[in-house]
Amino acid sequence: MAGKALKIRVGIFAALSLGLLAVVVVVFAGFRFWEGRDHYYIVFDDSVMGLENGARVHLNGMPVGTVEDIGVDPVDLRKVRVKISIKEGTPVHTDTRAMLQFAGITGLKVIDLREGTRTSPRLAVNSQIEQGQTVIDKLQKTAEVLADQSTQLMTRANKIVENLVVLSDPKRYEAMDQILVQAKVTSENLAVASNSLKGMVAENRVALRTTIASVNEAANSATAILDGQVSQILTNAGDFVSELKGMVSNNQSALRSAVFDLRQASRSFKELAREVRQRPSRLFFSKAPSERKLP
Repeated sequence: MAGKALKIRVGIFAALSLGLLAVVVVVFAGFRFWEGRDHYYIVFDDSVMGLENGARVHLNGMPVGTVEDIGVDPVDLRKVRVKISIKEGTPVHTDTRAMLQFAGITGLKVIDLREGTRTSPRLAVNSQIEQGQTVIDKLQKTAEVLADQSTQLMTRANKIVENLVVLSDPKRYEAMDQILVQAKVTSENLAVASNSLKGMVAENRVALRTTIASVNEAANSATAILDGQVSQILTNAGDFVSELKGMVSNNQSALRSAVFDLRQASRSFKELAREVRQRPSRLFFSKAPSERKLP
């Protein structure tokens, strides 16, 4: 009897131990055998170092699932495809974004689902959740842009410094210095010449005025003399023309006779020339003129 009672006690203890172990496994290990699960995929463009299988998945900071698988994206080898398992009915919408977050100071990462709204439609199970950007990601990209811009600014600054060095080279200004020296000398010479000219003008001002007055008087005298002589010449010319007209009028008959004689002589010469052309022998053989009978 005692042995049978002992076996019963041992059986009861074993059953209680197994039940307690099952409760511990269910409660503390997080297994919910009776709970449904939804699966989604997330494709990350960058490295997911620190993210491991079994890592927590949060919805706005609340744990809703775990990471089931991490692998290479079959479409683009540069990307990483992560499969997550979350509680059935978790509100995942089309505008929900998946972000990588650090879980403490250990360097391990978790996935946090954010930015979903009730007005947007629900995302179908086994679909892809778009990747979002955390503050650290934005700061990282901003830092990269600033680094690129800083590099460009440094390049431009170096170029400006090189140009300033070239422009400030003393050899470039040797010719300019010579030009400035020559300009200074020329300016001094012009100043001296200007002062000399002022002195000459001041000294000869009276003489110049006297000379100008004398020239004016001489011009006036010459004008008066020329006016008188021109008047006399015009008067004499008029008298000569009058006398010439009188002579022509008085000797008009004589002039007409002279003109008639000249015309007759011209005709005689023309007849002689015509006969010589027709009979040139008359210049050598001509008849002796007949003797004139005396009255």
